[in-house]
Amino acid sequence: MGKGIKRFTVHMIGNAHIDPIWLWRMEEGYEVVVNTCRAMLELMRRYPEFKFTRSSAAVYRWIEEGEPEMFEEIRRFVREGRWNIVNGWWVQPDCNIPCGESFVRHSLYGKRYFMEKFGVEVRVGYNVDSFGHCATLPQILKKSGLDYYVFFRPKPHEKELPQLFWWESPDGSRVLACRPPLHYNSGPGDLRERILEAFRELFPGVQDVMCFYGVGDHGGGPTEENVKSIIEAARDPEMPNVIFSTPDEFFRRIEEARPDLPVVSEELQYHARGCYTSYSKVKRQNRRAECLLLTAEKFSSAALWLLGKPYPQEELTEAWHKTLFCQFHDILAGTCIKPAYDEDVDKLYEEIFSAGEKALREALDAIAEAINLPEGRNLILFNPMSWDRREGVEVEAEGIKSVSDISGEEVPCQISHDGKLLFVAEVPSFGYSAYRLSTDAPKRLFTSPLKTSAGSIENEYYRVEINPRTGFISSIFDKTRNVEMLSGPGCVPIVIDDFSDTWSHGVDAYRDEIGRFLIEGEPETIESGPVRATIRVRSAWGSSRIEAFISLWAGLPYIDFELRIDWHEKHKVLKLSFPINVHDPVATYEVPYGNVVREPNGNEEPHQRWIDVTGRATTLNGEEITYGVSLINDSKYGSDIRGSEMRLTLLRSPIYAFHDPAVPEPGKTYDYLDQGEQTIKLRLISHGAEWLAATVREGFNLNYPLIPREESGHGGKLPPKRSFLRVVPDNLIVTALKKAEDDDSLILRFYECSGRSGRATLICPGLFWAEVPFGRYEIKTLKLIRADGGV
Repeated sequence: MGKGIKRFTVHMIGNAHIDPIWLWRMEEGYEVVVNTCRAMLELMRRYPEFKFTRSSAAVYRWIEEGEPEMFEEIRRFVREGRWNIVNGWWVQPDCNIPCGESFVRHSLYGKRYFMEKFGVEVRVGYNVDSFGHCATLPQILKKSGLDYYVFFRPKPHEKELPQLFWWESPDGSRVLACRPPLHYNSGPGDLRERILEAFRELFPGVQDVMCFYGVGDHGGGPTEENVKSIIEAARDPEMPNVIFSTPDEFFRRIEEARPDLPVVSEELQYHARGCYTSYSKVKRQNRRAECLLLTAEKFSSAALWLLGKPYPQEELTEAWHKTLFCQFHDILAGTCIKPAYDEDVDKLYEEIFSAGEKALREALDAIAEAINLPEGRNLILFNPMSWDRREGVEVEAEGIKSVSDISGEEVPCQISHDGKLLFVAEVPSFGYSAYRLSTDAPKRLFTSPLKTSAGSIENEYYRVEINPRTGFISSIFDKTRNVEMLSGPGCVPIVIDDFSDTWSHGVDAYRDEIGRFLIEGEPETIESGPVRATIRVRSAWGSSRIEAFISLWAGLPYIDFELRIDWHEKHKVLKLSFPINVHDPVATYEVPYGNVVREPNGNEEPHQRWIDVTGRATTLNGEEITYGVSLINDSKYGSDIRGSEMRLTLLRSPIYAFHDPAVPEPGKTYDYLDQGEQTIKLRLISHGAEWLAATVREGFNLNYPLIPREESGHGGKLPPKRSFLRVVPDNLIVTALKKAEDDDSLILRFYECSGRSGRATLICPGLFWAEVPFGRYEIKTLKLIRADGGV
């Protein structure tokens, strides 16, 4: 090699990738963490040049609580600059499935922990083992004080990327990102050839490259032989400048050199597409935990400011810590062993739900007790979202025959097929409305837009028809736009062969259809009242059954679906198909704190609460219009869109934690994912050209239903109907309202969902009114400080 080789630097990044839970339970993960850190401390004592990089606040907290002496020694080496803390997040989570606010909380609680315990302001984002990275992360990272990002997946053969680049999110925020060469794990032996291989991967125009090393997955970290070989390579005049280093030092060198780097303005996908649909239970638990904790925070904040009720900060923070831990990429991906879920993860979620429900119940108790209510039975409906809602309500209310609003005006009501009270309620933005319940018969007869006939239901907006021979939807006629929504049978459960591993490594799409569920009996109209009309379809395939409820509400422009699935198939995927009657389709998917447009090529894609197909449709009058349909879910994260056909992935049933190239052994018994019963709620809405904000809101509505609470009459200082907070315009979504970490001010966070900048108006009746500017796709955080009776 030439004499100038020493001007090039190979940064040796000693690390030990540890999955705290995966092919082992959490207890074993703890032991691996402790043993690995003990070995790293021994290397530091013996080799003063050695440096070690370690992420994830949750792991440090394990050590703090279980090994306090070890923790203190780590603190000393952190102060010396030899033990490097990266990531600033609670764990290395899946980076597609958590909601946007969860990523903010990873930064909040992770960076706060590192500052409190180590005095370190972490600047390097670090998710080396996560399977993909959503397009909106750069803004979250940048606004959290994380200026750099290190990742390894997708791998070079999965997505072509420059080694170094500015990663830009839709709002324009940028972080300096690096996908280092090779892998984060290495063997335990001599690293000379690995160093040279990394050197050969130097990015053009840059004189520094990272080379990760250390035994990983089940811990281990750098070995003594690794360290000795680095020291020898550093002394070799024929080798580049080899140094023990950290990601912080590497990025500092890059910024000092100020190279001209490319900009990447897209999501970083794909690796292991099956992980977004493996193990439905943990996906459902995650969605429930996020919604519960965010709702509990909002109403606890209202109770604090309006009534002076103490805020349960310690309990909610601990519940968030557990939720974030359960977002670790192998947990949330559904790729752990069955005992890890049954004995560790389920226990954590039980604790999360208990804490969240207690906080929410106590906040609603305090508010309800302060509402001035008339004598008799009252139903208070709480709305956790920052917009007015007109929505169908389904509640347990034994003996109730009529409902009226607080002014005494009777509203239509109905008893459902399973004995619940149904009516359409109106509730103001982030607030509540009280309704009066009576055991007396209704005093007036209401006309209803609902119509039912054999295999058909209809309201003002849609007419839905079921094919009696198949059980599929044969037609959805959109009465508002004079368009047939479907181009073929809809709500079709499709069974697909899937012999891939738990992650679906090497799989882009699930296309090997082998059957469709078919109806048993006939479609049944089980509800036909003034409020809701419902058809039930029972269908079967193989050893599995589906009971589907398809409903229309009077006065509400959406179609609701409830699917009760009893699944007993193996190595199969179950999808639900809706072919939309448009040409030139555009496929849009919700992602954390945003949305992305992807090619409608039939590949499996990750997403959040909704997917959408929009294109050009022809009305019955022959007019061509912009037309689209959004499919909203309450617990699913993967689907495909091929042309104009949306296929939501309802479940997958591979073997638990089965990684290729392993092959099932004949005669051996295995545990399979997603066996048994699960219930899924969906909503279908159609739209014209201006649709995005309405779909986003409807996605939140389905996942954050109105919260009912029955209350007897009593006095109180609050009126029977009240809004605590309203935020306009409609493209702003308030996701978080919580007490600040260090005082009694409130933190309000919203994001712009449709790419339109402007000025936000925030109204809290009786407390404050404010205007603030916002940018397109901006995530904005405000601190509301109470002073002298105002804000």
